[in-house]
Amino acid sequence: MDTTRPLSWDFQSQLMSNLKILYCLNMLKLSNWYFGGIMKVYGLFGINENAINDFIENHIKTFTIINALNLETVKNLKEGDLVFITSTLREDLRNGTEGILGRVINVSLVPQMINGFEEKEIIAGRVQLEMLGFAKCVKYESIHVEITFRMY
Repeated sequence: MDTTRPLSWDFQSQLMSNLKILYCLNMLKLSNWYFGGIMKVYGLFGINENAINDFIENHIKTFTIINALNLETVKNLKEGDLVFITSTLREDLRNGTEGILGRVINVSLVPQMINGFEEKEIIAGRVQLEMLGFAKCVKYESIHVEITFRMY
């Protein structure tokens, strides 16, 4: 398995198929179903709690990312990638940290003009995500997080 990408496209296709089945089961009130095993996904940390609550409420959200560490993650994202999002700061991440699992719908880097700083322009990442469910961190390394996952 390629270690530079968290999940292969074939595995993601199968995962999405399984998630649709789990979603149907969840709609039938079988809400304690878990996706088996542990997944390795990208992570975005220190996200504003209001933004996370909006994401949970609407199930789709475009996040604007300017934090340098999170921007490094955004640069690696592609459509269909899975992302663990949490309000917990990267350095405070521990086993059991809770967050949201989302799937990338769209990703882009956008230059923005700023005033009052030595530089005139910053690069922001914009990531549109679809909520898949809730997740807990099992292990963290660099820009990847290993998680367990539960459908909402």
